[in-house]
Amino acid sequence: MLGTEAAVGQKLHGWTCERVEELAELKCMGMLWRHDKTGAECLSVEQPLEENKTFGVVFRTPPESSNGIAHVLEHSVLCGSRKYHV
Repeated sequence: MLGTEAAVGQKLHGWTCERVEELAELKCMGMLWRHDKTGAECLSVEQPLEENKTFGVVFRTPPESSNGIAHVLEHSVLCGSRKYHV
């Protein structure tokens, strides 16, 4: 694990490690952290064989209704579809 031997219950900069698991199919380790004050979750994936460093931020935003607007926006942002070109 790349020198950060995280363990369940470990605290680091206001975060607590809740889960550590080997992700064998990806040849890496996954660690789930929870922010002590806000309850926000952070999934850290360490891949020691990869030199490129990347990150992503995701916010759960459930729609207020299921009228399809979110799906239309998804297609608009991601270049439409065969039927509806952007």
